[in-house]
Amino acid sequence: MARRPRRAPPPAAADVAGGVERIMADARVIWFPVKHYSPACARQVQRLIAAVRPAAVLVEGPEDATDLIPHLVHPDTAPPLTIFSAYVDRKNRFGLNGRLSPSADVPARFRSWWPMVDFCPEYTALMAGHAAGAELAFVDLPVPGRIPFTHARRLDGTEVVGDHHLATSAYFDALARKQRRRDFEEFWRANFERPDLPVDHFRRRVLTFAWCARYAGSAPGAAPGGDQPLDRDGTLTREAHMRWHIERTLKRLKAADDPRPIVVVTGAFHSVALPFTKAAKAKFKLDRNLDTLLTPYSFTALARLYHMARTPGYEQAVWQAMNAGEPRPYDHAAMALLVQIMRAARDDGLAVSTADAVGAWHAAGRLAALRGNPEVTAHDLLDACRMGYVKGDERVWGGAIARAARAVLVGHAQGHLTPEAGILPLLGDFHAEAKRHRIDLTGAEKNVRLDLHKQDKHRLKSAFLHRCAWLSIPMFGTLDAGRGGMARYFRGPDPIAGTDLHLITETWAIRWTEAVDDRLVELCDRGASIAQAAAAELTARLAEAADDAAATSALLLQCARMMLVDRFDAVLEVVDGAVEGDQRFTHLVDALNHFVLLHAYRGALATRGLDRLAATVAATFRKAVRVLPSVARVDAEALPPILERMLTLARHAVTLAPAEDGDPRARIDRTLLVEALRRLAEDPETAAGLRGAAFGLLHGFGAARERTVAAALSGYLRGSEARRLLAGGFLDGLFQASRAVFMRSPRLLRAINAALAELDWETFKTLLPDLRRAFTRFIPSELDRIGVRVAEEIGLEETADADAPVPAGIARVGAALDARVEAALEGWW
Repeated sequence: MARRPRRAPPPAAADVAGGVERIMADARVIWFPVKHYSPACARQVQRLIAAVRPAAVLVEGPEDATDLIPHLVHPDTAPPLTIFSAYVDRKNRFGLNGRLSPSADVPARFRSWWPMVDFCPEYTALMAGHAAGAELAFVDLPVPGRIPFTHARRLDGTEVVGDHHLATSAYFDALARKQRRRDFEEFWRANFERPDLPVDHFRRRVLTFAWCARYAGSAPGAAPGGDQPLDRDGTLTREAHMRWHIERTLKRLKAADDPRPIVVVTGAFHSVALPFTKAAKAKFKLDRNLDTLLTPYSFTALARLYHMARTPGYEQAVWQAMNAGEPRPYDHAAMALLVQIMRAARDDGLAVSTADAVGAWHAAGRLAALRGNPEVTAHDLLDACRMGYVKGDERVWGGAIARAARAVLVGHAQGHLTPEAGILPLLGDFHAEAKRHRIDLTGAEKNVRLDLHKQDKHRLKSAFLHRCAWLSIPMFGTLDAGRGGMARYFRGPDPIAGTDLHLITETWAIRWTEAVDDRLVELCDRGASIAQAAAAELTARLAEAADDAAATSALLLQCARMMLVDRFDAVLEVVDGAVEGDQRFTHLVDALNHFVLLHAYRGALATRGLDRLAATVAATFRKAVRVLPSVARVDAEALPPILERMLTLARHAVTLAPAEDGDPRARIDRTLLVEALRRLAEDPETAAGLRGAAFGLLHGFGAARERTVAAALSGYLRGSEARRLLAGGFLDGLFQASRAVFMRSPRLLRAINAALAELDWETFKTLLPDLRRAFTRFIPSELDRIGVRVAEEIGLEETADADAPVPAGIARVGAALDARVEAALEGWW
């Protein structure tokens, strides 16, 4: 038996020409290097496969998506589409729960996107291979095999396909500086977007660049641009695994005595290494927590996925010009897009004429020539828009033109998937729920009014809409301008914010857009239904809120609002734990507000009258009262929210009647609050405003007499200078807490008036601003009544006698002022 020939050693990194020629000379494998989302690469690989008619076409992409290829190439399918992989690490296999998720109890989620569009080289390779009858397969690692490398470095556990290594290489950086290119996209379009070149010439150009980008100036195994070494970022593992797929395909074809070559389509950075890589199947484990699916996508979502770095509308226009046989497809696309941008600007009310478009086109051509571009690139087009369409100050008018250009260059295409592929469960549930609740999804704006207190079906519909809003599904229009002039899509009672609770109906503005389906795709790892996705989001936010009683109780209120009844008890346990561990007074009172609403707010919430909530209300009340004395030394800046919540706590003590029977754990004991207030009031070091409020509340509860309050005020007024300055704050807190009591109590008014009457004039002037601020708590009619009572108290008549002589002191001051004014004006006569 003849020995298998030894594989030749890889060429030296410095031997660029030798390495490229070795790759080009491979008779069994046609290595086709691509830049992802390059129309020229897509066109060239399409031409190559149609001419060669290979036995197999192997494409960079997750191998577990190979079974989806028949749906991808189906005649009833139209891009844009995306291969979407989601892995939920429920067993913490990768040890990232609590690092990429809010807590160790919440599983980390990993997601990977492989968008497929008409101008995507991988998509055109599969389509051309399908037409040629070739075997089709993806050969890259699935998500679980990549998590230890790529996902662990990203805070959101999300990965997208890209050309990172090429764009960060030192070789590209040097070329870009020499050519004065602003970014990798501009560099690539100027140097490689040449569909008119012969296929082999094109391959050689791209392979040469990729070889230099990978090996020039880098140590073996090092990543370009100073990133992690290639063995640590997963590149070498992925390439060994891709090579394993290639070798397995070659063996199978050899056994079948099929002499046809295979075509391997990968990113150019991999194409220069794969021919010299040793095959090694990566070790990873697939389980039922991995979902890989094919679903419709949109150009808008594609641009958003790449943080608006992609302009799919532009590339699509170039691709269409190529397929139409235009000799200069980029120029043709740029001219058409300039006209579209002109029309979009006109639709926005901007004065852009056809002459402006002609001028912009000439400017684009001159810019391309100046920059050495063979045809007009997207960068030339955008600069020409600013030159031709912006009239006046660009800081004023440039934004509108930029928005119009961005909208056109991104585009609005929406993909379609053959029904044979089925539908994403979450997407199907959303549309089924929308149909059930008669929600218009035609794109027309509709207002939906719901009566939550009389109609069960309206409550269910409200819960569905709140779930969609909670998940940020963009299905809402603009209802009107809300508080602060902000546009809003919802009007109705909001128990969480504590606003509009007097309203008994909800009104929603509904307007479906194509972005709805894109968002549902992003959420599909959260569950198979809108309710499950909302519950998963709720769980994650509960973990983020940790021991914050206010935040967790707000989430409990949201849970009830969305009618996630099966989750309520579990969420309430988490909230009870947060209340027990939280020692912050403001948080506890906010939580108490939420619990009171949950227990008592009309019939719109299914939790009304729930026995377990009654006990939670009482427990939170006791905890807040117990913590209240700890805020005695609060500084002036932090005082207002503390004071506001102390008054809220007192209001709950009045409105929540003590329960004489039933579960003793649900009883509200006001005496606990009175004792806590007494501790604040009796401590002279308590913040003055807080102490004044404590005295006011005690007076309201009948636990402090007027003379006691007046004595406390006198203690400030007769103290040191620093102590006297606190008197205004004491009165401010007192009036906030007991304005009505003060108005109804002549004794309290007399006591305070007597204390203030003892002040000397200088002290009174110093305190006057604070005293005025304290009395602004009263409305004008109340101030009039106070004035009358004070006048009666000190024996003044209610009305002045206009004919009475001017007091001598005032007359002397007036005469002196007259003399000074006359002296000042003497030079003017």
